Amino acid sequence: MLDAGCWNPVIKFMGFYEELAENYDDMTRFDERVQQETAVLKGWVDRYQFRTVVDVACGTGIHAIILAKLGIRTVGADISEAMLEKAKSHTEEFGVQVSWIQSAMEQVRQEVKGEYGAVFCLGNSIPHLLTPEALDAAVGSFSQLLSPGGIVVIQLLNYHRILAEQNRVIGIHRQGATEFIRFYDFHPDMVQFNILSIHWQNGKATHTFNSTPLYPYQKHELEQALSTHRFSEFEHYGDMRFHPFEEQTSPNLVIVGKKTRSSQECKF
Repeated sequence: MLDAGCWNPVIKFMGFYEELAENYDDMTRFDERVQQETAVLKGWVDRYQFRTVVDVACGTGIHAIILAKLGIRTVGADISEAMLEKAKSHTEEFGVQVSWIQSAMEQVRQEVKGEYGAVFCLGNSIPHLLTPEALDAAVGSFSQLLSPGGIVVIQLLNYHRILAEQNRVIGIHRQGATEFIRFYDFHPDMVQFNILSIHWQNGKATHTFNSTPLYPYQKHELEQALSTHRFSEFEHYGDMRFHPFEEQTSPNLVIVGKKTRSSQECKF
């Protein structure tokens, strides 16, 4: 992992998303995804039967809003104020109630009170934690949010595949007059994630460029961190539709861990 040295990686990726917030919904096709992902998340609610959830690193709130629509008492937490402002506008648009909290992944327990049946950390958020200490703090915070038997769900890209294939261009997507080009730079201990946004007006192009480092977590690294904080009974999927995880081919790595009871709790 990276040595953070004298710079603060939390501030760096916070700035990355503050700058992206205005165009983030267009880039991620928020409106198109709401209907598609409602069916996906309903599958999670049906399978794991949780009634309360904290959506950590929620961005502009698509998953938190869908879960609230499904009748789940939902808290959405994100480090970016600009992203949360977008999320709040979506709650009004969809007529749902979500408690929005500004917090980094590592500090979410300090900002969110109570116990919950599930913690979701989706959308490749975990790789923004660049040091072992940051990952440990975040996972510990997730564990403290959960009641015994509650689940954590972590979704990230399948970095085993990404590092093996070394494909730099992730995707090119146009929404209205803006084209979004997402690509990687590969370094020995990290991946640099870049977004080039090209804005067309009257036949002329202007552009903005945003970039942030990511740590390419592998399955064993996440499970080791989770095990330290009372998670076990791990399940692995290759996407959010419960397809089996295949290291060489799956687009995502989705890890589900259950919070175990302490030895003292098990006596009763």
